[in-house]
Amino acid sequence: MFGFTVAQWLCIAWAALGHVALAFWIISQLHATPIHKWVMRLFSGVVVALTICLPAVYAVQFWSAGFGPLDWWAGAAYEKLLAAYFVLCCILPAGPGVAWAMRGLFRRPPAALRESNAELVDLKHRLGGHPVSGASQRMLARMPGNQTFELEVSEKHLQLDRLPPELEGLSIAHLSDLHFTGRLELPYFDEIVDQTNRLRADLIAVTGDIVDRPHCIEWLSGTLGRLEAPLGVYFILGNHDLRVDAIEVRRRLIEAGLTDLGGRWIEMGTGSGRVLLAGNEMPWIVPAADLSNAPLRPTHGGPTRILLAHTPDQFNWARRHDFDLMLAGHNHGGQFQLPWVGPVAAPSRHGVKYAAGTFHKRPTVMHVSRGVSSILPLRLNCRPEITRLVLRQTTFDRAQRGRQRPIHSARA
Repeated sequence: MFGFTVAQWLCIAWAALGHVALAFWIISQLHATPIHKWVMRLFSGVVVALTICLPAVYAVQFWSAGFGPLDWWAGAAYEKLLAAYFVLCCILPAGPGVAWAMRGLFRRPPAALRESNAELVDLKHRLGGHPVSGASQRMLARMPGNQTFELEVSEKHLQLDRLPPELEGLSIAHLSDLHFTGRLELPYFDEIVDQTNRLRADLIAVTGDIVDRPHCIEWLSGTLGRLEAPLGVYFILGNHDLRVDAIEVRRRLIEAGLTDLGGRWIEMGTGSGRVLLAGNEMPWIVPAADLSNAPLRPTHGGPTRILLAHTPDQFNWARRHDFDLMLAGHNHGGQFQLPWVGPVAAPSRHGVKYAAGTFHKRPTVMHVSRGVSSILPLRLNCRPEITRLVLRQTTFDRAQRGRQRPIHSARA
């Protein structure tokens, strides 16, 4: 076809892969940037349109010219531009593309993840079906391979280098990205709250993207208002909360008994130990917590520092401010993952690097939740999760590091 050799067709296929990868990267950057949602949708639409249309332009040019893109250097100015973009698309998979695939294939849990185990809760069985509103959403919910109703309830033991003996075993339930849209109906979130309370954590952290539709603000007191933990329930907001009345969402959560950490910090005692809890809702809501008057850093005998941030893009901010632990969400684990390789895209400046899981760059350990919901009730190879994090000191049997216990199913 077109008189191309097999090698030329392979080159074209490789460039097409780079073309799609570049589109994913641009859309990820847009979703990680604090711009108005309509501006983001406009630019995302343009990117998607170009992603679809450009191959058609190349196909027409192939058909009319009868020779390959690299021969276009001798043609008109627009042909030179097409040739330059073709070369760029050939280069992209050779660098970032290969790095992305290798990360998924060879990534190992960090040493800070001392132990991990999980169980699956069949929410469809517990709720007696798919609590989804709308015919199109019900069709998505029933799609083969969709894991929206396969809740993973996990427990992870995290080693913090500077954790004092008084805080050994402190537990945190991490809940993120509830996305109250009305598409997943209220019984789904009632069950999420019940499962979180069953973890019996010392404190509960909710890391944003709670409400997406104004009418769902009424759900807050009956759902998150039922969360219970001896040391309290803390929250920050995410970028999707700005799509409704974020001030009202914040007010309703506070009235429901949750503690707001957005742009502030508090110090709390846990018996003889002390913890500084802070919030960072950047880049969408500024400023982050001002730590200029905070107690001494842990290195100098101050309290253990724990940060709630919506996006893992704030990891470097956490490290600069000497946090021991950072909790984040936002990326949904990519929401769609390829077997063995992992997520294809995530709304992050780092791409899929921090899509989900545990990461450690001294002095900060970061846990990124896959979240419990999304705009669409569709998850492929990427279960929703709630996690109980147990904090541990550094003194332990090193053979335990990174040990993973198998996931087992649970209907009760």
